[in-house]
Amino acid sequence: MNWNDISIKQYNEIKDLYLDTELSDEDRLILQINIIFGVDALKLKTSELHKYVNEMKFLATKPPKMKLKKEYQLGNNVYTLKKDLRNLTVAQWIDWQNFLKDGGGDTDNYANLLSVFFFPKDVDEYGDGYDIEQVRQDINNHLSIAEAMSISSFFLLYRKTSLLLFLLYTKRQTLKAPLTKEEKKKVKKEFKKLIITTLRGD
Repeated sequence: MNWNDISIKQYNEIKDLYLDTELSDEDRLILQINIIFGVDALKLKTSELHKYVNEMKFLATKPPKMKLKKEYQLGNNVYTLKKDLRNLTVAQWIDWQNFLKDGGGDTDNYANLLSVFFFPKDVDEYGDGYDIEQVRQDINNHLSIAEAMSISSFFLLYRKTSLLLFLLYTKRQTLKAPLTKEEKKKVKKEFKKLIITTLRGD
């Protein structure tokens, strides 16, 4: 058992357990075993409980970085990951930005964010001829949290890099205009703030 065996859905359910401050450690452990292994911990023998606890030790570590694949088997369906953002359509970009605006890069929002880039195998057009809600369900229920985090980080880094390049280009073009010394100083100051904000991901 490791992070590759934990789906996005399971990860979020476990995360919610630790956000619930009213749960006792014992209740949290019982519910966690049920989420991960699908068994009722209350019916386990002590020796069996220890076995499950040992198998969950990986939860104390960080999910590993995973190499992005071209295709993913999610449940009974195969999906192609469209990671070349140069081919991104306007519709995809708008949906991606709206999902980021609504839920950010939080793991609870992964199914929405990643559905923009997961296409059923042999499908080339975004949202054309397939059920996107099914895609989100498959991502949430079957994509491992380790893979989801790696894919999400890839796209968020690409977005940040693109924004930085755009800001730097715009800054150079603006400074080419006939501005006074004070105006140029103000422009540089404003762009510096924008670049710092972009780097922080605010």
